[in-house]
Amino acid sequence: MLHILTGRAGSGKTTQVLRRMREAGERRPQLLLVPEQASFETERRFCRENGNQAGRYGEVLSFTRLENRVLSLGGGAAEPVLDAGGRLLVLYAALRSVQANLTVYAMPSQKPAFLTSLLTTLDELKSYCITGEQLTQVGEETEGREGKGMDGEKLRDLGLIFGAYEAMTARGALDPRDRLTRLAEKLRRFPFFQGQDVYLDGFTDFTPQQGLVLAELLRQAHSVTLALTYGEGAGEEAVFAPARKTLAWIKGLAAKVGCPVEEEALPAGEWERTPPLRHLEQALFAHPMPPYTGPWDGSIVVHELPSPREEVAWAAGEIRALVRQGRVRYRDIVVTARSMDPYWEQLEGVFAQYDIPLFQADKTDLLQKPLFTLITAALDAVNGGYLYEDMFRYLKTGLAGLSLPECDQLENYVLTWDIWGSRWTGAGGWTRHPGGYHQRFTETLETLNALRLRVIQPLERLRKNAGGTIGEQVLALYQFLEEIHAPEHLEARSAALLHQGEPELARQYSQLWEIFCRALEQCAALLGEVEAEFADFSRLLRLLLSQYSVGTIPASLDRVTAGDAQRLGGRACKVLFLLGAEDGAIPQVAPGQGLLTDQDRLLLEDYGLTCSPRLEEKISRENTIVYTTCAQPTERLCVTWPFQGAGGGEKRPSFLVERLNRLFPAAAAQGGAAPSLDQLRAMAAGLPQVRQALSDDPLCDTLFRRLDRAAHWTRGRLSADRVAALYGEKVAMSASRMDQYQSCHFAYFLRYGLGAKDRRPAGFHAPEYGTFVHFVLETVLREVRAQGGVAQVSLEAVQACTARAVEDYVARELGGMEHQTPRFRYLFRRLERNVRAVVDNVVAELQASDFQPVLFELGFGPGKELPPVEITEGGVTLRISGFVDRVDGWVKDGRLYLRVVDYKTGRKSFDLTEVWHGLGLQMLLYLFTLEEEGDRIFGTRPIPAGVLYLPARDAMISGSRSMDEATRQRLLDKELVRRGLLLEEEDVLRAMEHGEGGPRFLPLRVSARTGKISGEALVSAQKLGRLKQHTQRILAQICGEIARGTIDADPVWRGEARNACQYCEFFQACQFEEHTDRRRWIPSVKNSEFWQWLEQTQEGGNTHGGETNA
Repeated sequence: MLHILTGRAGSGKTTQVLRRMREAGERRPQLLLVPEQASFETERRFCRENGNQAGRYGEVLSFTRLENRVLSLGGGAAEPVLDAGGRLLVLYAALRSVQANLTVYAMPSQKPAFLTSLLTTLDELKSYCITGEQLTQVGEETEGREGKGMDGEKLRDLGLIFGAYEAMTARGALDPRDRLTRLAEKLRRFPFFQGQDVYLDGFTDFTPQQGLVLAELLRQAHSVTLALTYGEGAGEEAVFAPARKTLAWIKGLAAKVGCPVEEEALPAGEWERTPPLRHLEQALFAHPMPPYTGPWDGSIVVHELPSPREEVAWAAGEIRALVRQGRVRYRDIVVTARSMDPYWEQLEGVFAQYDIPLFQADKTDLLQKPLFTLITAALDAVNGGYLYEDMFRYLKTGLAGLSLPECDQLENYVLTWDIWGSRWTGAGGWTRHPGGYHQRFTETLETLNALRLRVIQPLERLRKNAGGTIGEQVLALYQFLEEIHAPEHLEARSAALLHQGEPELARQYSQLWEIFCRALEQCAALLGEVEAEFADFSRLLRLLLSQYSVGTIPASLDRVTAGDAQRLGGRACKVLFLLGAEDGAIPQVAPGQGLLTDQDRLLLEDYGLTCSPRLEEKISRENTIVYTTCAQPTERLCVTWPFQGAGGGEKRPSFLVERLNRLFPAAAAQGGAAPSLDQLRAMAAGLPQVRQALSDDPLCDTLFRRLDRAAHWTRGRLSADRVAALYGEKVAMSASRMDQYQSCHFAYFLRYGLGAKDRRPAGFHAPEYGTFVHFVLETVLREVRAQGGVAQVSLEAVQACTARAVEDYVARELGGMEHQTPRFRYLFRRLERNVRAVVDNVVAELQASDFQPVLFELGFGPGKELPPVEITEGGVTLRISGFVDRVDGWVKDGRLYLRVVDYKTGRKSFDLTEVWHGLGLQMLLYLFTLEEEGDRIFGTRPIPAGVLYLPARDAMISGSRSMDEATRQRLLDKELVRRGLLLEEEDVLRAMEHGEGGPRFLPLRVSARTGKISGEALVSAQKLGRLKQHTQRILAQICGEIARGTIDADPVWRGEARNACQYCEFFQACQFEEHTDRRRWIPSVKNSEFWQWLEQTQEGGNTHGGETNA
C-alpha cells in the first residue's frame, strides 16, 4: 500500500509520520528515508519525539546510508568504490584514452579545467540512468540530420568519453553515482524492505535512479508513506508544479508494480505561527495577493542595506537582541541565502565579533585550508616563476617552516626589490640593501640570504625532481612536503587548536593529511605512467583536491545554523534571516556548469532519455525553494537585500521583496528600526537609556566597562627607562628627525622609537633623487674647484664632468643599468636631464659670485669634521648630527664670511612661520654651529653671511609658443630663485651676486634709481643673534619633551592641504581621535611680525608655542 500524505508547509506532515512510526512500532520495523542533508536533524527529532525506545523499532536513513546498510547485510559492501577524487582521475584517464577521436571537444579537452564541467554532466547522466552507449547512439543518429550535425557530434563525443569511463569503472572500482543502481539490483535479490513500514519525507522529487529503488520498495514493503509538500491554492500552480509532477510519477510507478494508492490531504496550520507568518505562507504566491489586515506584531521584517557585510552585521545585532531578551536560543535561529558563497567570510568574522556561536551546515571548502593552500601555492610558485603572490601565499600558511617575523623580514625585502624568478634562485644571492638605494650594508643581508635558501631550495628541488610522468611528479611533491616537515607542522597546528578549545577545527586539520595522501596514492595508481607537463599536473591536482570536503558536526547544540536555502529547506525554526534577496540571486536560474544545454536535453527527450529540468522547470523549483524557506520560521522572518554588491555595482530587490512589501506594507518600516550592536554601543555614550537597556546583556556590560576605561585613556608617556631603551642614553637627532618630532610627537615615536616604516618598493622616489642630485653636484663642483674654479672651466668641460659623475653614480650606487627594467632606465634618463640642468644653473650662479664652495658634505657628529650639537634637559642629552650640503665662503679684509647652502629637490621653501614653531631649523643650526666651531677648520671665527635653499630641480614654466628666449629665461630664473636669509651688509650682498641686470639667483631687489638692495630675506647681525637664541630654545624644548616621554598625536596643522597628517605613512596606525588627540594649529605670520615676536619673547614676553585645539 502506498499512502500519499500531502499538505502545505507547516501542516504537520513530519509530525504525522513520526506519530505513525511510534504507533506502528510495536507491530513492525519502521524506516524513515530523508534527503542526505536532513538526516542528522531528522534523526534528532525522531529520538526527541519518540523517546528513548525509538531506536528499538525504527531508524532514519538517507539513500546513501540505506545502500550501505543493504550491502552490508546482503553482501557487496566490500566491492571497491571510487571516492570523489578517484572519479575525477578515472574520468581524466578516460578522456585521454579517446582524445584523438574527439571532434567538438578536441581542443577544450586538453585543459584540466574541462574536467569540472565533464564531472557535472556525468553526475546528471548517472542520476537519470543515461549511459555512454545511449549518448553515442543518439549522437550518431543525429549527425546526419539537417541543423543537428553539431549537436550530434557533441553527444557522440560525450558518449565516447563516458563509454570509456564506464569501461574503466567496470574493470576496477565502481563509480559512487552507480550505487543507487547497484542498490536496486541488490534489492531484487535481497528483500530488505519486506515486512517494514517505510516513510519518505522531505523530498520534492526523485531521480530515475532513486525511482529504481522506489520500485523495489513498493514491491517489498508492508506499507509506504510519502509525505509531500503540496497545495492547490489559486495562483500557486508554479510553486507546487514539481510536487504535482512527483505525485503523477509516483502514482504511475505504483500502478506499474501493482501497488494500491491511498491519498490524504492534511489541513493547514499545525505549526503555531504568528498571524502575519501564517498569512505569508498562504498568500505569498496566491493570485490575487490579499494584503494582510490582521494585528501587526512585527514578525516580518524587510530591510534594505548597503552591502552584504552590512546585512550580516545587522542580522548579528538582531540575533544578539533576540537572545538577550530571552525570546529564543541560538539553536532556534537559521541564517540562510539562496547562495551563501558571498556571505561565508563576513559571517565568520562578524559573528565571532558579536560572540555568536555558528554552525555551517554546508561542507567546508578544503582548498582554503592551510595545507591545501600550501600545496597549491607552492605548485603555482614553481610553475609561475616564484611570483610574490604565490610565494607569500605559500609562506603565510605557517606550514612552510618560517616564523612570522622571518616571513615579514623576507617579505619586506621581496617587496622592496621586486624579487621574482631568477632573483630568488641566482647563485650570487641577494646583494642589495634591504632599505633600498643609498644604504650601507649590514649583517641583515646574510640573514636574508639564509632565509632565501631555506625557502627556495626545497622549491627548486621540487621543480627539478618533477619528471615527465604524473607518478614522478607525485613522488617529487610528497618528498617536498616531507622536506619542509609539513606533516609535523600540521600535527602541531591540530594539537594547538585542540588545546585552545577548538575541537571541531582540530578534527578537520587531522583529516587533511589523510585526504591528501589518499589523493596522491590514487593519482599514482591510476595515472602514474601518464606523461604530463608539471603545470598540467598542478592544475589537475587542484581540481582533484577540490573534490574533497570535510563535513562538520557542531561542537555544541546551541548554535545558529547557517547554510544555503535549498540545503536547509523544510527545517523548522523560530527565527529565520534570509540574506541577499536581490534579483540576481532570487530566483537562481543561471545555467549550470555542465555541458548539456536545454536544446541537448530536448534532443535526448526525443529519444526517450529524460535529463535534469529545463529553464522553465527550474523557475518553478526556485519558487518552491522560496516558498519553503519563507514558511520555515514560526516567530520571525527577516529578509534583507543589498543595494550594492561587493564591487559597488547597483542591485535591485527580488520579486520576493516586492511581494512582501505588497502583502505587509508595515514590514519595510520595521526594517530600519533596529540598529546594529556597534551602533548601539556608540549611542550608549550619549544616551543613558540605551546604556541602561543594553547593560543587562553580559557581553555589552563587559564592553561598556572597557569603553569607560578607554574613554579616559591618552597615548600616555614613556617612562625614563623606556626613553633610554628606545632612544639610547644620548638621543640621536638629525635635522630631519627634528622636523618629524616637531610635526607630530606620535609619528616620531613610531618611526624612530619603534622603528616602524611602510613597505615601499625600491625606486627613485624623492629621497633617492635627492641623493642623486647631491652626489652629482658635489662631484662636479669638487672637480671644477680642483681645476681652478668656475672662472677657469669651460661649459663643455662642466658638461663632460657631469656625464662622468652620472656614470660613476650608476656604477657605484645602482650596480649598473644592465639589470634594471626598461621603465627604470627611461625614468632615470629623464632625471639625468633634470640634473644636468641643475648643474648648469649652479655653475652659472657661482660664475656671478665671489662666494665659492669651500666645503662639501660637511659633517657634524662623532667622528665628523665638527662635533655634534649637544643639549641636556631632564637627564636626557640630545645629540644632533648631520651634514651640510655645501658651505660657500668669501674673505674680505681678513674676515671669513660663510653661507650655508642646502639643495632642495622638492618645493620646500624657507618659511619663518615654520621656524617660529621649531620646523625647518636645519640650515640655521648648521650656520650657528659653524660660527661657534668653524675655527677648528678655518683657523678663524667665521661670520654668518646667510642660509639659502637652492632649488635642485628642473623648473616648469607656463607660457605661449611665441615666447622669446629672454622671457623664457626670466620665468625660469624666477622659478629657481634661492630662498633663505642673507646678512644685510652691502659688500657681502654684492659679493654674493654681481651679474648684470640685477640679482638673478638671490631673493633680492636692486633699485634702478638709488642702487639700494632690499628684500625680506635681509637680516641684520642682531636678528641673526636672536634667531640663534630661538634655535637653542627650541632644542631645549625638544630635549625636555623627549625626557618627559611625550608621544602625543599632535600634528601641526596649517589647513586641510597643509598638515602633518596629509601624507603621513603612519596614518592607519595612528587612528587620530578628535576628543583625546589634538591638532597644533600654526597661524601664518609675516616676516615683520616674526621678528617683533622674537624680540618680545627674548625680552620675557609671550612664551613660545603654537595654538592647539583639544
